[in-house]
Amino acid sequence: MKKIMEYIESSFDGYPQTDSLYKFKQNLISEFTDRANELTHSGLSDSNVITDLIIDEHPDLKKEYDSLIKEEKLKKRKKRNRVLRVVISAMYFLFALLAFLVIGFATGAWGKTWVILVTATLLFISYIIILIVKSLTRRKSMFHPVSRILLAVNVFIYATVAFLILFVVFRLKLAWLAFIFGVLVMMSVDGIYAEKAAERFAIFFHIGYIIPASVMFYIIFISLGLIPAHPGWIMIPASLLIVLAVILARIFINNKDTELEETEDDSEWKEN
Repeated sequence: MKKIMEYIESSFDGYPQTDSLYKFKQNLISEFTDRANELTHSGLSDSNVITDLIIDEHPDLKKEYDSLIKEEKLKKRKKRNRVLRVVISAMYFLFALLAFLVIGFATGAWGKTWVILVTATLLFISYIIILIVKSLTRRKSMFHPVSRILLAVNVFIYATVAFLILFVVFRLKLAWLAFIFGVLVMMSVDGIYAEKAAERFAIFFHIGYIIPASVMFYIIFISLGLIPAHPGWIMIPASLLIVLAVILARIFINNKDTELEETEDDSEWKEN
């Protein structure tokens, strides 16, 4: 064990003698002792051979220690972030409650001020959903469908907030259009996410959303009086032309990519 002790001490020459390093060394000594006993029980009797085997299993103690410190710092940072989120969340709801009470007592419009609390709650739920989507996106692609559903729910939350503000606070009769806009945004967000997540069939989602999007735009335009209902409905079947154009553009791009790959392969073959 003397050689092992010397190896441990020499590996950390110049390192500050902190409590973390002392604890790490003690764990190493315990681990090496157990390993030596294990090798001895397996039939090895030469102490030099046992020592060399143990040292070979741990060729870079500095790297092991630095990785451990990095992992501990990461854990502490995550713990601080969790605590900070809890504190900020508590302050957020306290501020929302304070705004509800102050505006309510100042204006007496309690029939409208309840929107403040509902909006604050919905926005907080949206924040939680965003955190979940970020976490799922870092994992395997099997989680992408779940993320896409959560993003759609998130957009619906914002549409609901917009509807409440427009209808309850401003008394706008066309406030329900917020949900129509929400559907458009849902399709846009889903298409973008499918593309960013390298979804294999992302192009089919893009194509599939074109006609429903034209219907949503038609409803919005006639509701706002921007176009007449007739012949404005023509924009719906006209969207088929956009679908066709997208399909042809995609085919053209794929053919170009295939030709480029074949040209590169031919060039490599000629060079060889």
